[in-house]
Amino acid sequence: MKKFRYTGRKAAALLMAGVLCFPITASATTESEIKKQKQATQKQLDEINAQMKSIESQRSSVLSEIDSLDSDLVDLVLNIELLESDIVAKEAEVEEAQAQYDEAKAKEEAQYEAMKLRIQYIYEEGDMDYLSLFLQAENFSDFLNRADFAQEIQTKDREMVLEYQETKQEVADLLDELEQEKADMEDLQAEYEEQKSETESALAQKKAEQADYDNQLAAAKSQAATYKKQLQEQQTKLKKLEAERKRKEQEAAAAKSNSTSGSKSNGSSSGSSATVSGGGSGSSIASYALKFVGNPYVSGGTSLTNGADCSGFTWAVHQHFGISIPRQSDAQGRSGKSVSYSDAQAGDIIYYGGHVGIYIGGGRIVHASTPKTGIKVSSANYRPILSVRRYY
Repeated sequence: MKKFRYTGRKAAALLMAGVLCFPITASATTESEIKKQKQATQKQLDEINAQMKSIESQRSSVLSEIDSLDSDLVDLVLNIELLESDIVAKEAEVEEAQAQYDEAKAKEEAQYEAMKLRIQYIYEEGDMDYLSLFLQAENFSDFLNRADFAQEIQTKDREMVLEYQETKQEVADLLDELEQEKADMEDLQAEYEEQKSETESALAQKKAEQADYDNQLAAAKSQAATYKKQLQEQQTKLKKLEAERKRKEQEAAAAKSNSTSGSKSNGSSSGSSATVSGGGSGSSIASYALKFVGNPYVSGGTSLTNGADCSGFTWAVHQHFGISIPRQSDAQGRSGKSVSYSDAQAGDIIYYGGHVGIYIGGGRIVHASTPKTGIKVSSANYRPILSVRRYY
Protein backbone atom coordinates (compact mmCIF):
# COMPACT_ATOMS: atom_id res chain seq x y z
CA MET A 1 0.00 0.00 0.00
CA LYS A 2 1.26 3.48 -0.80
CA LYS A 3 2.43 5.78 2.00
CA PHE A 4 1.16 9.35 2.02
CA ARG A 5 2.48 12.47 3.71
CA TYR A 6 0.26 15.38 4.62
CA THR A 7 2.06 18.65 3.84
CA GLY A 8 -0.87 21.04 3.40
CA ARG A 9 -0.89 22.46 6.92
CA LYS A 10 2.87 22.90 6.84
CA ALA A 11 2.63 24.86 3.58
CA ALA A 12 -0.19 26.96 5.02
CA ALA A 13 1.94 27.81 8.04
CA LEU A 14 4.79 28.85 5.80
CA LEU A 15 2.46 31.00 3.73
CA MET A 16 1.12 32.80 6.79
CA ALA A 17 4.62 33.24 8.16
CA GLY A 18 5.70 34.77 4.85
CA VAL A 19 2.79 37.20 4.89
CA LEU A 20 3.05 38.19 8.53
CA CYS A 21 6.80 38.77 8.49
CA PHE A 22 6.50 41.75 6.14
CA PRO A 23 7.03 45.07 7.92
CA ILE A 24 4.11 47.43 8.19
CA THR A 25 5.24 50.88 7.12
CA ALA A 26 3.74 54.13 8.25
CA SER A 27 2.05 56.42 5.78
CA ALA A 28 4.74 57.95 3.56
CA THR A 29 4.67 61.66 2.75
CA THR A 30 7.78 62.26 0.64
CA GLU A 31 8.84 60.91 -2.75
CA SER A 32 11.77 59.08 -1.19
CA GLU A 33 9.58 57.42 1.44
CA ILE A 34 6.96 56.40 -1.12
CA LYS A 35 9.62 54.97 -3.43
CA LYS A 36 10.99 52.85 -0.57
CA GLN A 37 7.49 51.80 0.39
CA LYS A 38 6.75 50.90 -3.22
CA GLN A 39 9.91 48.78 -3.42
CA ALA A 40 8.89 46.95 -0.23
CA THR A 41 5.40 46.35 -1.60
CA GLN A 42 6.82 45.03 -4.88
CA LYS A 43 9.06 42.67 -2.92
CA GLN A 44 6.04 41.43 -0.98
CA LEU A 45 4.14 40.89 -4.22
CA ASP A 46 7.06 38.99 -5.77
CA GLU A 47 7.34 36.76 -2.70
CA ILE A 48 3.60 36.02 -2.58
CA ASN A 49 3.67 35.21 -6.32
CA ALA A 50 6.54 32.78 -5.71
CA GLN A 51 4.57 31.17 -2.89
CA MET A 52 1.52 30.89 -5.13
CA LYS A 53 3.63 29.13 -7.74
CA SER A 54 4.90 26.67 -5.12
CA ILE A 55 1.37 26.03 -3.82
CA GLU A 56 0.06 25.44 -7.32
CA SER A 57 2.88 22.95 -7.96
CA GLN A 58 2.07 21.04 -4.74
CA ARG A 59 -1.65 21.18 -5.51
CA SER A 60 -0.99 19.76 -8.98
CA SER A 61 0.98 16.89 -7.42
CA VAL A 62 -1.88 16.15 -5.00
CA LEU A 63 -4.40 16.16 -7.85
CA SER A 64 -2.23 13.64 -9.70
CA GLU A 65 -2.19 11.41 -6.60
CA ILE A 66 -5.97 11.75 -6.29
CA ASP A 67 -6.39 10.61 -9.89
CA SER A 68 -4.13 7.61 -9.22
CA LEU A 69 -6.03 6.70 -6.03
CA ASP A 70 -9.36 7.04 -7.82
CA SER A 71 -8.11 4.63 -10.47
CA ASP A 72 -6.87 2.17 -7.80
CA LEU A 73 -10.21 2.36 -6.00
CA VAL A 74 -12.16 1.66 -9.18
CA ASP A 75 -9.96 -1.39 -9.86
CA LEU A 76 -10.42 -2.67 -6.30
CA VAL A 77 -14.20 -2.27 -6.40
CA LEU A 78 -14.31 -4.10 -9.73
CA ASN A 79 -12.10 -6.92 -8.38
CA ILE A 80 -14.30 -7.24 -5.27
CA GLU A 81 -17.45 -7.45 -7.38
CA LEU A 82 -15.90 -10.11 -9.65
CA LEU A 83 -14.63 -12.06 -6.65
CA GLU A 84 -18.04 -11.94 -4.98
CA SER A 85 -19.53 -13.39 -8.16
CA ASP A 86 -16.88 -16.13 -8.20
CA ILE A 87 -17.60 -16.96 -4.53
CA VAL A 88 -21.31 -17.31 -5.27
CA ALA A 89 -20.47 -19.67 -8.15
CA LYS A 90 -18.07 -21.63 -5.94
CA GLU A 91 -20.72 -21.98 -3.23
CA ALA A 92 -23.02 -23.46 -5.86
CA GLU A 93 -20.30 -25.94 -6.81
CA VAL A 94 -19.80 -26.84 -3.14
CA GLU A 95 -23.53 -27.41 -2.72
CA GLU A 96 -23.61 -29.62 -5.82
CA ALA A 97 -20.57 -31.63 -4.63
CA GLN A 98 -22.17 -32.01 -1.19
CA ALA A 99 -25.31 -33.38 -2.82
CA GLN A 100 -23.24 -35.83 -4.85
CA TYR A 101 -21.39 -36.91 -1.72
CA ASP A 102 -24.62 -37.39 0.18
CA GLU A 103 -26.01 -39.46 -2.72
CA ALA A 104 -22.88 -41.66 -2.96
CA LYS A 105 -22.90 -42.17 0.78
CA ALA A 106 -26.59 -43.15 0.71
CA LYS A 107 -26.01 -45.67 -2.09
CA GLU A 108 -23.06 -47.17 -0.23
CA GLU A 109 -25.14 -47.54 2.92
CA ALA A 110 -28.03 -49.03 0.95
CA GLN A 111 -25.76 -51.59 -0.65
CA TYR A 112 -24.30 -52.38 2.74
CA GLU A 113 -27.75 -52.94 4.16
CA ALA A 114 -28.55 -55.30 1.27
CA MET A 115 -25.44 -57.31 1.99
CA LYS A 116 -26.38 -57.55 5.66
CA LEU A 117 -29.71 -59.02 4.63
CA ARG A 118 -27.97 -61.66 2.63
CA ILE A 119 -25.74 -62.42 5.59
CA GLN A 120 -28.84 -62.71 7.73
CA TYR A 121 -30.20 -65.18 5.24
CA ILE A 122 -27.04 -67.27 5.55
CA TYR A 123 -27.42 -67.16 9.31
CA GLU A 124 -30.98 -68.27 9.14
CA GLU A 125 -29.84 -71.17 6.98
CA GLY A 126 -27.56 -72.16 9.81
CA ASP A 127 -24.10 -71.35 8.47
CA MET A 128 -22.57 -70.02 11.74
CA ASP A 129 -19.03 -69.71 10.35
CA TYR A 130 -20.06 -66.88 8.06
CA LEU A 131 -21.94 -65.16 10.83
CA SER A 132 -18.93 -65.41 13.13
CA LEU A 133 -16.68 -63.88 10.51
CA PHE A 134 -19.04 -61.00 10.07
CA LEU A 135 -19.49 -60.36 13.75
CA GLN A 136 -15.73 -60.47 14.39
CA ALA A 137 -14.94 -57.83 11.68
CA GLU A 138 -13.81 -54.48 13.08
CA ASN A 139 -15.41 -52.50 10.22
CA PHE A 140 -16.91 -52.89 6.84
CA SER A 141 -13.57 -52.81 5.04
CA ASP A 142 -12.20 -55.48 7.36
CA PHE A 143 -15.23 -57.53 6.66
CA LEU A 144 -14.72 -57.32 2.90
CA ASN A 145 -11.05 -58.18 3.21
CA ARG A 146 -11.68 -61.48 4.85
CA ALA A 147 -10.84 -63.68 1.90
CA ASP A 148 -12.84 -66.75 2.93
CA PHE A 149 -16.04 -64.82 3.47
CA ALA A 150 -15.52 -62.54 0.39
CA GLN A 151 -15.54 -65.57 -1.82
CA GLU A 152 -19.16 -66.21 -0.79
CA ILE A 153 -20.31 -62.71 -1.76
CA GLN A 154 -21.44 -62.33 -5.30
CA THR A 155 -18.96 -60.60 -7.54
CA LYS A 156 -21.52 -58.02 -8.66
CA ASP A 157 -22.33 -56.96 -5.08
CA ARG A 158 -18.63 -56.52 -4.31
CA GLU A 159 -18.04 -54.41 -7.43
CA MET A 160 -21.00 -52.20 -6.66
CA VAL A 161 -19.91 -51.59 -3.09
CA LEU A 162 -16.37 -50.77 -4.20
CA GLU A 163 -17.68 -48.45 -6.90
CA TYR A 164 -19.84 -46.57 -4.40
CA GLN A 165 -16.91 -46.26 -2.04
CA GLU A 166 -14.66 -44.89 -4.79
CA THR A 167 -17.34 -42.46 -5.94
CA LYS A 168 -17.90 -41.27 -2.39
CA GLN A 169 -14.16 -40.71 -1.88
CA GLU A 170 -13.83 -38.85 -5.16
CA VAL A 171 -16.72 -36.57 -4.26
CA ALA A 172 -15.29 -36.08 -0.75
CA ASP A 173 -11.93 -35.06 -2.26
CA LEU A 174 -13.70 -32.67 -4.66
CA LEU A 175 -15.70 -31.23 -1.80
CA ASP A 176 -12.52 -30.58 0.21
CA GLU A 177 -10.93 -28.94 -2.83
CA LEU A 178 -13.94 -26.71 -3.43
CA GLU A 179 -14.12 -25.71 0.22
CA GLN A 180 -10.42 -24.75 0.14
CA GLU A 181 -10.91 -22.71 -3.05
CA LYS A 182 -13.84 -20.92 -1.46
CA ALA A 183 -11.77 -20.20 1.67
CA ASP A 184 -8.95 -18.83 -0.50
CA MET A 185 -11.43 -16.59 -2.29
CA GLU A 186 -12.80 -15.31 1.00
CA ASP A 187 -9.25 -14.53 2.19
CA LEU A 188 -8.59 -12.63 -1.03
CA GLN A 189 -11.89 -10.80 -0.61
CA ALA A 190 -10.88 -9.72 2.89
CA GLU A 191 -7.55 -8.49 1.53
CA TYR A 192 -9.31 -6.50 -1.20
CA GLU A 193 -11.67 -4.97 1.35
CA GLU A 194 -8.73 -3.92 3.52
CA GLN A 195 -6.98 -2.34 0.52
CA LYS A 196 -10.22 -0.60 -0.42
CA SER A 197 -10.53 0.82 3.08
CA GLU A 198 -6.93 2.06 3.05
CA THR A 199 -7.32 3.58 -0.42
CA GLU A 200 -10.53 5.38 0.61
CA SER A 201 -8.75 6.74 3.69
CA ALA A 202 -5.77 7.94 1.62
CA LEU A 203 -8.13 9.47 -0.93
CA ALA A 204 -9.99 11.38 1.77
CA GLN A 205 -6.67 12.66 3.12
CA LYS A 206 -5.52 13.83 -0.31
CA LYS A 207 -8.82 15.58 -0.94
CA ALA A 208 -8.41 17.35 2.39
CA GLU A 209 -4.93 18.45 1.25
CA GLN A 210 -6.42 19.70 -2.01
CA ALA A 211 -8.98 21.73 -0.08
CA ASP A 212 -6.17 23.21 2.05
CA TYR A 213 -4.20 24.18 -1.06
CA ASP A 214 -7.32 25.72 -2.58
CA ASN A 215 -7.77 27.83 0.57
CA GLN A 216 -4.09 28.81 0.53
CA LEU A 217 -4.30 29.85 -3.12
CA ALA A 218 -7.42 31.91 -2.45
CA ALA A 219 -5.71 33.65 0.46
CA ALA A 220 -2.53 34.24 -1.54
CA LYS A 221 -4.47 35.64 -4.50
CA SER A 222 -6.35 37.96 -2.16
CA GLN A 223 -3.06 39.12 -0.63
CA ALA A 224 -1.53 39.60 -4.08
CA ALA A 225 -4.53 41.70 -5.11
CA THR A 226 -4.02 43.84 -2.00
CA TYR A 227 -0.36 44.38 -2.86
CA LYS A 228 -1.23 45.28 -6.46
CA LYS A 229 -3.75 47.82 -5.22
CA GLN A 230 -1.16 49.27 -2.85
CA LEU A 231 1.32 49.55 -5.72
CA GLN A 232 -1.22 51.43 -7.83
CA GLU A 233 -2.04 53.79 -4.97
CA GLN A 234 1.65 54.38 -4.27
CA GLN A 235 2.36 55.01 -7.95
CA THR A 236 -0.52 57.50 -8.14
CA LYS A 237 0.67 59.28 -5.01
CA LEU A 238 4.23 59.33 -6.33
CA LYS A 239 3.14 60.91 -9.61
CA LYS A 240 1.20 63.59 -7.75
CA LEU A 241 4.21 64.41 -5.58
CA GLU A 242 6.51 64.50 -8.61
CA ALA A 243 4.10 66.80 -10.45
CA GLU A 244 3.83 69.03 -7.39
CA ARG A 245 7.61 69.17 -7.05
CA LYS A 246 8.07 70.12 -10.69
CA ARG A 247 5.37 72.76 -10.42
CA LYS A 248 7.07 74.33 -7.42
CA GLU A 249 10.44 74.23 -9.19
CA GLN A 250 8.95 76.00 -12.19
CA GLU A 251 7.26 78.58 -9.99
CA ALA A 252 10.52 79.21 -8.15
CA ALA A 253 12.38 79.60 -11.42
CA ALA A 254 9.70 81.94 -12.75
CA ALA A 255 9.79 84.00 -9.54
CA LYS A 256 13.56 84.27 -9.85
CA SER A 257 13.25 85.39 -13.48
CA ASN A 258 10.56 87.92 -12.58
CA SER A 259 12.73 89.36 -9.82
CA THR A 260 15.75 89.71 -12.10
CA SER A 261 13.83 91.22 -15.03
CA GLY A 262 11.96 93.60 -12.70
CA SER A 263 15.18 95.08 -11.36
CA LYS A 264 16.44 95.61 -14.92
CA SER A 265 13.28 97.33 -16.08
CA ASN A 266 13.62 99.72 -13.09
CA GLY A 267 16.97 101.00 -14.42
CA SER A 268 19.41 98.73 -12.62
CA SER A 269 22.96 99.27 -13.92
CA SER A 270 24.35 96.03 -12.54
CA GLY A 271 24.26 94.43 -16.00
CA SER A 272 22.95 91.12 -14.63
CA SER A 273 20.37 89.10 -16.63
CA ALA A 274 18.07 86.13 -16.11
CA THR A 275 19.61 82.71 -16.60
CA VAL A 276 18.68 81.39 -20.04
CA SER A 277 19.40 77.92 -21.33
CA GLY A 278 21.00 77.81 -24.74
CA GLY A 279 23.54 79.90 -26.60
CA GLY A 280 24.07 82.19 -29.59
CA SER A 281 21.42 84.52 -30.97
CA GLY A 282 18.57 82.41 -29.63
CA SER A 283 19.82 82.89 -26.09
CA SER A 284 20.13 86.63 -26.74
CA ILE A 285 16.53 86.78 -27.92
CA ALA A 286 15.32 84.99 -24.79
CA SER A 287 17.39 87.16 -22.45
CA TYR A 288 16.18 90.33 -24.11
CA ALA A 289 12.54 89.22 -23.91
CA LEU A 290 12.87 88.55 -20.16
CA LYS A 291 13.70 92.24 -19.59
CA PHE A 292 10.05 93.13 -20.16
CA VAL A 293 8.43 90.69 -17.71
CA GLY A 294 5.84 92.59 -15.70
CA ASN A 295 4.99 95.07 -18.46
CA PRO A 296 1.35 95.32 -19.59
CA TYR A 297 -0.60 93.34 -22.15
CA VAL A 298 -2.34 95.53 -24.77
CA SER A 299 -4.47 93.98 -27.48
CA GLY A 300 -2.99 94.88 -30.91
CA GLY A 301 0.04 96.53 -29.26
CA THR A 302 3.69 96.07 -30.24
CA SER A 303 5.40 98.18 -27.57
CA LEU A 304 7.65 96.25 -25.26
CA THR A 305 7.34 98.93 -22.58
CA ASN A 306 3.86 100.40 -23.03
CA GLY A 307 2.15 97.16 -23.91
CA ALA A 308 1.84 94.45 -26.55
CA ASP A 309 -0.28 91.41 -27.29
CA CYS A 310 1.28 87.93 -27.62
CA SER A 311 2.31 88.13 -31.30
CA GLY A 312 3.19 91.86 -30.99
CA PHE A 313 5.54 90.96 -28.15
CA THR A 314 7.34 88.21 -30.11
CA TRP A 315 7.41 90.40 -33.23
CA ALA A 316 8.93 93.40 -31.37
CA VAL A 317 11.61 91.26 -29.70
CA HIS A 318 12.72 89.80 -33.05
CA GLN A 319 12.61 93.26 -34.65
CA HIS A 320 15.13 94.42 -32.05
CA PHE A 321 17.61 91.92 -33.53
CA GLY A 322 16.72 92.77 -37.13
CA ILE A 323 14.87 89.47 -37.63
CA SER A 324 11.73 89.73 -39.74
CA ILE A 325 8.80 87.54 -38.72
CA PRO A 326 5.04 87.63 -39.47
CA ARG A 327 2.94 89.90 -37.25
CA GLN A 328 0.05 87.51 -36.53
CA SER A 329 0.34 84.50 -34.18
CA ASP A 330 -1.05 81.90 -36.60
CA ALA A 331 1.42 83.00 -39.28
CA GLN A 332 4.27 82.91 -36.76
CA GLY A 333 3.21 79.31 -35.92
CA ARG A 334 3.48 78.27 -39.60
CA SER A 335 6.57 80.15 -40.83
CA GLY A 336 10.26 79.86 -39.99
CA LYS A 337 12.03 76.56 -39.39
CA SER A 338 10.00 73.79 -37.76
CA VAL A 339 11.65 71.94 -34.85
CA SER A 340 10.35 69.39 -32.37
CA TYR A 341 9.70 70.42 -28.78
CA SER A 342 12.38 67.98 -27.62
CA ASP A 343 14.88 69.96 -29.73
CA ALA A 344 13.56 73.40 -28.74
CA GLN A 345 16.16 76.03 -27.78
CA ALA A 346 16.02 79.42 -26.13
CA GLY A 347 14.69 82.03 -28.62
CA ASP A 348 12.32 79.62 -30.44
CA ILE A 349 8.67 80.62 -30.77
CA ILE A 350 6.14 78.19 -29.21
CA TYR A 351 2.77 78.21 -30.96
CA TYR A 352 -0.39 77.07 -29.11
CA GLY A 353 -3.05 77.98 -31.63
CA GLY A 354 -4.11 81.63 -31.30
CA HIS A 355 -1.24 82.30 -28.91
CA VAL A 356 2.58 82.44 -29.03
CA GLY A 357 5.48 82.78 -26.60
CA ILE A 358 9.28 82.79 -26.63
CA TYR A 359 10.99 79.68 -25.24
CA ILE A 360 13.67 80.51 -22.65
CA GLY A 361 14.77 76.91 -21.86
CA GLY A 362 14.15 74.69 -18.86
CA GLY A 363 10.59 73.98 -19.98
CA ARG A 364 9.54 77.66 -19.68
CA ILE A 365 8.37 80.48 -21.93
CA VAL A 366 8.07 84.28 -21.60
CA HIS A 367 4.92 85.69 -23.22
CA ALA A 368 2.33 88.44 -23.17
CA SER A 369 -0.30 86.38 -21.43
CA THR A 370 -3.52 88.29 -20.67
CA PRO A 371 -4.60 91.85 -19.82
CA LYS A 372 -4.69 90.75 -16.17
CA THR A 373 -1.25 89.13 -15.94
CA GLY A 374 0.69 91.02 -18.63
CA ILE A 375 4.10 89.78 -19.75
CA LYS A 376 5.20 86.84 -17.58
CA VAL A 377 7.07 83.51 -17.42
CA SER A 378 5.05 80.28 -17.57
CA SER A 379 5.56 76.56 -18.07
CA ALA A 380 5.92 75.76 -21.76
CA ASN A 381 3.43 72.92 -21.31
CA TYR A 382 0.71 74.94 -19.67
CA ARG A 383 -1.27 74.46 -22.91
CA PRO A 384 -1.03 71.88 -25.72
CA ILE A 385 1.86 72.82 -28.04
CA LEU A 386 0.97 72.82 -31.75
CA SER A 387 4.36 73.76 -33.21
CA VAL A 388 7.83 75.12 -32.46
CA ARG A 389 9.37 77.65 -34.92
CA ARG A 390 12.87 79.07 -35.19
CA TYR A 391 13.64 82.38 -36.96
CA TYR A 392 17.21 83.22 -35.92
